[in-house]
Amino acid sequence: MTAVPDSSASAARKMPWSRLLADKSVRAGLGLAAFFAFWQAVTGLGLVDGFLLPSPFAVAQALWEMAVDGSLWIHLAASLQRVAVGFLLACVVGLALGLVCGWWRSVSDFVRPVVEALRPIPPLAWIPITILWFGLGDAASYFLVFLGAVFPAFVATYTAVRGLDRNQMNAALCLGAKPWQLFWDVLIPASLPIILPGLRIALGVGWMCVVTAELIAAQTGLGYLIQQSRMLFQINNVVAGMVTIGLVGFAMSAILERIERRVNAWAPSERN
Repeated sequence: MTAVPDSSASAARKMPWSRLLADKSVRAGLGLAAFFAFWQAVTGLGLVDGFLLPSPFAVAQALWEMAVDGSLWIHLAASLQRVAVGFLLACVVGLALGLVCGWWRSVSDFVRPVVEALRPIPPLAWIPITILWFGLGDAASYFLVFLGAVFPAFVATYTAVRGLDRNQMNAALCLGAKPWQLFWDVLIPASLPIILPGLRIALGVGWMCVVTAELIAAQTGLGYLIQQSRMLFQINNVVAGMVTIGLVGFAMSAILERIERRVNAWAPSERN
């Protein structure tokens, strides 16, 4: 008599792997591990010149050396400070302007043409005039980060307010809501599912802008570190700076995404 395999036992053996792969952070870690393994294989097998593209181990060693001597933390702190200041300024201006233009069409008719004319100009094109205005230093970096982040923040806020279901507003008014209650209890919660992803995009653009600014108009920061290392042919440090930018940007985006999920937990798109 042939024994029938126990399907429940085999399912139980497979269950730990399925549960493990169901974790989003585990899948993200596996994806990063596969990327670095491919990178190591390409450089280790000699498919790419090790001088032009150092191996992950060489980059990790360069990161460790810069972390030990403190230079990495000095440049990282300078970049984070510039991103934080420029991004906060962009949030204040972009959110306020988006709310006003979204709520009052008459104001939007004056402001939006100016915004749409300035928005296509890349921050890189602003660098020469920014240096003339602010010189070489933090102020120029703040301004460029602000320019990169303010437009995504404005567009997201304006789109959220303009797309608001007026039936919600009318229902609140019928229930006796006061103007400030209409703003805080209806307008803001209904707009957050669009505003928060826009702010995440704005932060990413601001992070790219600060590196661009530091390549040209700064004496510290990760962009400056990359530029100086390139001039000294320290390619390990160049790639180490790039890896640091990628990892910090990934961490910042993950933090904002977690905040977004917590704030928008009531939204249908966040229930799974």
